[in-house]
Parts: sequence; C-alpha cells; structure tokens
Amino acid sequence: MKQLSKQLGFDYCGIAKAVPLDEDARKLEAWLNKGMHGQMKYMENHFDLRVDPTKLVPGAKSVITLLLNYFPSQQQNSDAPKIAKYAYGNDYHEIIRAKLNEFLFMIREKIGDIQGRGFVDSAPVLERSWAKKSGLGWVGKNGNLITKQNGSYFLLQH
Repeated sequence: MKQLSKQLGFDYCGIAKAVPLDEDARKLEAWLNKGMHGQMKYMENHFDLRVDPTKLVPGAKSVITLLLNYFPSQQQNSDAPKIAKYAYGNDYHEIIRAKLNEFLFMIREKIGDIQGRGFVDSAPVLERSWAKKSGLGWVGKNGNLITKQNGSYFLLQH
C-alpha cells in the first residue's frame, strides 16, 4: 500500500485497524455540547459514522490515511489578492479524488476484489484522529496534524 501511494505522489501513507474511536467520540460529543462548532451545524450530523468506520464502510478492516503536501512550488503574484496556499492552483478535491480512484484500482490489480471508498472532504471522517492512530504524526495545539519531518502543510485523505 505504501509503495503504491508513493507511486501516485502521496507523501505519507498510514494504516490503522478499523475500530470505533471511543475516546474521540467522547471528545467530539463534549466539543459539540459546548457549541464549539459554531455555525457548522453539519458537524452534528452522522455522529455514529464519524466515530466508527465500519458503519461508514460496512465490512471495513483497515483505514488507510494518505497525506499530500500542498505547499505550492510557485509563489503567488505579489500584486494579486492573497489566497490560502491549499487553494492556490487547481482544485485539490479533483486532483486527489483522481489519485484515490487510481489507488483503489491499483490495489485491486495487486490484491484482487476489495471493497473500499476514498474520501476527499466528502464523508464524516475524523481525518486527524486516523492520521494520528496510523502513526503519521500528532495533533498540535492549532488543531492541525503535524508530521515530524515536514510539519503541517498536508491534506489528509481516506
């Protein structure tokens, strides 16, 4: 899996057993009860799917987390309005979705018929929790996943 992910340009690949995230469920519930999600009402939806990957993808045995560095290779024009680095360039949703589809195709070619789904901000997944659980890094005080080697300029995919 890790070799295939590198071939597709992902920077890191972590694998964790698909189990309920009990500790994260308690933290998420407390966070929601305090109203910390503000106007992001969608965070209240699908709680059971967020904390149990086997309910999101029935029969799931593993959660594969892929990281893709989004630091742009080119600088923005200094006269143009400033935009976030992750939004500079082509839409990462489209780029990563294509990579995830290819990743699943390559896995099926190597292993055989497997059931899997790739998510790019399209499902209620606790991305940072899975990245941490799979050994890719830790969650900093800023709420971002941080890798030891490269910091936090990463998009997390499942």
